[in-house]
Amino acid sequence: MIIKILGIIDIFIAICFWIFGVFSIKIMAGFILILGLYLLAKGIIFVTGLSFASILDILAAVIIIVASSMAMPKIIVIFTSLFLIQKGVFSMVS
Repeated sequence: MIIKILGIIDIFIAICFWIFGVFSIKIMAGFILILGLYLLAKGIIFVTGLSFASILDILAAVIIIVASSMAMPKIIVIFTSLFLIQKGVFSMVS
């Protein structure tokens, strides 16, 4: 049950980050920073199991945190969002 909730949150973060990055909505920067910090905390908690997905979560969180303060190329925003969406969907399926 907790994995499905975490998957839904991953999808929510991906959609918010995509909207923020693609449409350059700067008013969302603080919210995106909080979502990135959440993703970083989740990645650090689950990295103890040496999961490759958790390492990628940490990388995605760093990208999101950096993007909250500076403009990122749209291709990085899209790939990061797609990664989080697919991770969330796989969490929902399993």
